[in-house]
Order: sequence, then C-alpha cells, then structure tokens
Amino acid sequence: MNQRITTDDVQQRLRGLRESLTMSQEDGRALDGLEGASAFERVQAHTLRQTRPRAGARRKLLRQLSAGAATLVAAGAIALAVLLTHGHVHPQPVAQSDGIEQALSGGVPAAMGPTPERAFVWLTGVITQGTGNQSGRVTGMRVDVLDWAGTVRYRFQLPHATPPDVPMAIQAISADGTRALLDDGTVLDQTGAVVGRIPSLKTNGQPGKSTRWMSDDKHVCSAASNEPVGPYVAPPPKGQPNPSPTARPPYTKAGADHSVTLKAFGLDGSVRTIATVGTGPLGVPSGDFGDSTSVLSCSPSSDLAVVARYHDADTTAGHQTTTNMTASLWAVKLSTGQILFHTPETRMALGRAFFFGSENGKLAVQFLWNSKVWGGETDAVLEMPSGRRVPVLEAEPSSDTPGLSSDGTRILRRVIDPASGKTVLKLVDASDGRVIRRVVIPAIVGATAVAQPGSSSFMAQVEGYLALVDGNGGITLLHPDLTVGGASGLGLSWSGVQG
Repeated sequence: MNQRITTDDVQQRLRGLRESLTMSQEDGRALDGLEGASAFERVQAHTLRQTRPRAGARRKLLRQLSAGAATLVAAGAIALAVLLTHGHVHPQPVAQSDGIEQALSGGVPAAMGPTPERAFVWLTGVITQGTGNQSGRVTGMRVDVLDWAGTVRYRFQLPHATPPDVPMAIQAISADGTRALLDDGTVLDQTGAVVGRIPSLKTNGQPGKSTRWMSDDKHVCSAASNEPVGPYVAPPPKGQPNPSPTARPPYTKAGADHSVTLKAFGLDGSVRTIATVGTGPLGVPSGDFGDSTSVLSCSPSSDLAVVARYHDADTTAGHQTTTNMTASLWAVKLSTGQILFHTPETRMALGRAFFFGSENGKLAVQFLWNSKVWGGETDAVLEMPSGRRVPVLEAEPSSDTPGLSSDGTRILRRVIDPASGKTVLKLVDASDGRVIRRVVIPAIVGATAVAQPGSSSFMAQVEGYLALVDGNGGITLLHPDLTVGGASGLGLSWSGVQG
C-alpha cells in the first residue's frame, strides 16, 4: 500500500508512539528530534521546491515522502526515526537538481526494450484541501499511469472510501501495471475502470504487504496469520485511565498458534489454499503486538511463492521497548504447497520490516538489524529456493535495496557515505555480486524503483527524477508530462507494491 500522511498526522502518531512506549534514552532522543516541527518544515519545504526551467521537456515530478520506510511500520511499533537512515527525511540539504540530473545522464543510454506501451507504472499522490487548522487534510488519491517509454497514458482518482473522509489506498499493483487491488477489495485496471472485486481481501487495518498479484493478472496471493485474537475490549471513557494490569492478548501465551496460511484468490470468486507455514513451537517470546505477513513473490511460471512473517519478540514488562521484531521466511512450491526453504527467526531492521522479492520468485531481500548503525539495516538478498545469499563484493556499512529485477538477475542498491555526504547507486549482478554500473550523487538522497515485467530493467525515481535503467547499466532520463499541485507530489510505487 502506497500511503501519504500530513505533517499533523505524523506529529500525532509520534506523540502517540511516545505515550505508548517505554523507550531507551537513545531511542527517545531520536524520537524527540522527529517530534520537533522544524524537521518536518524542512521536509515540506523540500517537497514543494520546484527545479529551475530548462530548454525542452523538464520533469515536475516531486519526491514522494512515503515511498518505503514511512509506511513500513510493523504493528505500529517501530519509530519513524528510521526515515533518516533511508533518505526519505534528510538530515542535510539534498543535492542541487543539476547535480542529480548530471549523475543520471552520463554514460550509455538505456535500451528501451520491445513494446514499452504494453506495460504500465503507477505514480500516486494525495489530494489535499482545507485552510487554517484543516490545511493539508487528505481527501483522496490521484494516479498518473505511465508506459515504459515515459509517456503519460491515463490519469484518474481512486474511488472514495467509506466513510468518505478516509482516502482509499492501494494494496498491490500487478507487475505489468494492468491491475490494482484497493483497500476495499475493488480491482482497477490501468485506466481506472473497475474490473472486479475480491471482498475477502478487504483490509482490516492490520499493517503488512500481505497481498501479491500473480503474473496472470487474474489471481492475488494473500498470506494471513492464524494467531488467536481475543474479544474486543472497549476503551475506557475519555479521561479515565486504562485498567491495570491490562489483559495480555491470547497470541502472547506460550503455545499459541503463529502459523500463516497462503491462499490464491481469483477475480472469478475462486479461492485455493496453497500452504500453511510456521506451525509448531515459535521458539521466541511473544510481545503485545500481533503478527504481520507479506507475500514477497507468487509466480506460476516458476511454481514458487515466498512468504514472510513478522513477529513481536519483546516481552519486557509487557510493553514494547526496543522494537525487537523478528522475521521468518518460507519458499513454497506453488502447485503442491511443499516447503522448499525456511529461515529461522531473525531480528529485523528498525522501521523497514516488510521484505519483497522478484516477480519470478528467484530473489528475496531481507532488511535485517544492523547492530553497528543505530536505525540502520543489513540488506540480505537470497536466491530462492536454495536460500544462498547473493555475495556483496564491496563493504557497505549503510545500504538499502530499492529494487530486484523481475527476472531475478539484477539488484539495485543504494549506499550512503555519511562522511562525504554522497549517495552511490549500484546496479549489481545477482549471480556474483559484480557491480555493473555505479552512479555517484553528491548528497544523501532517497531512491525507489519498479521492475519492468519479464526483464532485467527498472524505472527508478531519485529526488523526483525518473530514469529507465536497463540490465547492462544503461540509463536514460524520462521526461513525462506531469503536473503536480501543492504538497501532493506524485511518487513511484515502490518495489513491494509493483514489480
């Protein structure tokens, strides 16, 4: 799901997070820094900033603030301070636009590939209205759909949700961009037309990336936790304290079921259970937040699905204190449900909980805890279903993986060098870790990417610039005809949603 929130929303969530957690001094100082208005004013100013006009077509696309880490908060327990690490909120000014453009324009241009107009990339942005205290209230979401040549093909707004003051959002977009599953189970095509409904996949407010389109555009794979859920307990009247001690949820008890069931839902109404994974003893403690799930890949052509479960393993005094979340990964034979590979519970990176995989299921990326860099991560890219870790031939103290190619042969990595204030974007050969192309940008910047279906190419977004990157390292800047109003900058759907 690609979701945007206002400054007031972020401030409110941070205050709620502060009130609900018992945090270490280090974590608390980081959260205090984000609660300051000045940090968000800098972000808002950067979002509104437009580049200088130049001869010929020039992009007006603005950087999306929530492309990855801002929406990836497992069970509401992970502090938003991690955004500093992922480059979505910058501790220093970003590079001048000309420097980014120059870095992305050098070298051999990208090969466009056959029939670029038959697949699509979705860019989304919020619609806001209001004045005074209501300024910036989100009322909807707009979508601009591009083909792979960078031409805008369709523009529309998502349907309004019920109640109407809650904007509709997207759960998952198919790899070729011809289908999108909305929060209420509605399915749209690339024109914005309703082409089906899957009521069973209406979201219930639980965080996660639990759905993934199959390549046939007719089925959606969805993973759901089987953990026991207690009865609803109404909150106390306003001004009254919560009962003490609070009752522990049933899934926190020893021996509770933490298994995950993977199913395929068809637009024709069909439902097929593929497999149930994670049965038996969990082997780690259970905290107060429930499990979340994601489907990394679900590919009939390779007969492979990859599923992850995210678990709260912090039981300190019955309260979350250090975002001690763990994850486990399964590779499953799609046709039979046979478990081909399984990773044990491993501590996840702060704030970057949800893993993703390549369209064909051959690669899966994990964002794991980095004990050397607070709030940082160690990205592990695994070959599926063997579980072999793709080698990294260069030391990367603070890295990120914006994308995996659809054919499982290429990896896009983003490496930050805080000492020099630079960002290095790398195109890596997944077979041996060899760097095929390296782009150095003279600032710390964010990056998102969508994988082109059935190929080794990507469409990447760097600080509002769109570029086609092919599997041989060719790069071509795209200049779509996009107009953006106010702070509702359009942003590229990230790899966990499309591609």
